[in-house]
Amino acid sequence: MAEQINDASAIWQKSKSDLKEDDYKSFYRSLSHDSEDPLLYVHTKAEGTQEYTTLFYVPKKAPFDMFQADYKPGVKLFVKRVFITEDDKELLPVYLRFVRGIIDSEDLPLNVSREILQQNRILSSIKTSSVKKLLGEFKKLADNDKEKYDAFVTEYNRPLKEGLYSDYGHREELSELVRFKTTWEPEPAAAAETPAAEASAEAGSDGAEAKKDYQPKWTSFADYVSRMKPEQKAIYYITGGDEKTLRQSPHLEAYRKKGIEVLIMADEIDDIVIPSLGKYKDWDLKAANRAGSDEELGGEEDKKTVEEKEKAFKPVAEKIKKALGERVKDVHLSKRLSDSPSCIVVDENDPSLQMERMMKAMGQTGLAEVKPILEVNADHALVRKIASSEDEAFIEDLSSVLLDQALLVEGSEIKDPADFVKKLNRLLEK
Repeated sequence: MAEQINDASAIWQKSKSDLKEDDYKSFYRSLSHDSEDPLLYVHTKAEGTQEYTTLFYVPKKAPFDMFQADYKPGVKLFVKRVFITEDDKELLPVYLRFVRGIIDSEDLPLNVSREILQQNRILSSIKTSSVKKLLGEFKKLADNDKEKYDAFVTEYNRPLKEGLYSDYGHREELSELVRFKTTWEPEPAAAAETPAAEASAEAGSDGAEAKKDYQPKWTSFADYVSRMKPEQKAIYYITGGDEKTLRQSPHLEAYRKKGIEVLIMADEIDDIVIPSLGKYKDWDLKAANRAGSDEELGGEEDKKTVEEKEKAFKPVAEKIKKALGERVKDVHLSKRLSDSPSCIVVDENDPSLQMERMMKAMGQTGLAEVKPILEVNADHALVRKIASSEDEAFIEDLSSVLLDQALLVEGSEIKDPADFVKKLNRLLEK
């Protein structure tokens, strides 16, 4: 049965100039039963061809059921202040499921059914405008209060990434909102100053100034591009494990040496989202742990040297490949290693090893095994030992250990730990 809300309770119908911040906060607590104040709110009154009012809130902390399939939607629908439903997951896109609030339409019929709602042109238009408004307010927050936006993105970065994958129409706006960790570190004396937060009645700012010396914990694609080397042609990133593991990855050695920033993408969803995005504006997105992403690491002046190294390395690669057999797709000379003896990458067209693990964890069977490409550092002492040896048993043991070590560092399990230990012990005895 429809429930009529009196005008005193429907604060969203009042003019923004007649409402104080405490009014917005008090209504939020009654609406959401949250003991904390909202992170921000957005109050919009539309007039013209369509008349409706929206009042949206973003909680300080993510709803507990945000990542559950049966999450409870947080937006209530009213028609002329008559409550219609609070269970419709179509009022906003799934990736904005953390938003709380109300939509009140003057144009929908009071007897509208859920089936009609899903195909209603008026509600679809309200939804489109609401998404645009919310994403615009998130961008304002990112521009005006970096500390507050850090708090926002810490809670809601993953749903925004979901939108980057699912909402093609708003991909450009969402690409400006998602954030990542990075290998870049500011010089202490050159830490960028951030503008003070400006009070915004519409966005619900509390008027508090951000610290001028605040250094964001996350970075955006735009931040990365602003720091790119003049000759750099792509945005580099690494996926495949937790942040600590990725930061210590041997894949980053040459990038660090050449001062090339790499985005650290430790969220499982990054392995799906970023390859689907492909580019940010004019720059390709390249995974530092994929084959073919290391063209820039050699440098123009080193091309001849690299070609000579590759020619000299060919017999070594053939030795290692013969020793490893079907365990690897290929063996390459690495441009990305400077200290470590080996690392693994996947072919450009293959799913990542992280993706393979995810699929298996989800119960998908019958998947073709992703065979890694082993990259080795020709200047490392262990690789030089293989180059100078004709002992097939020794070459087999050392090649196997180099592969297993690379798998372990990458976060993968090795198939036969006991065999790895036996081979390692044999090598240590020599």
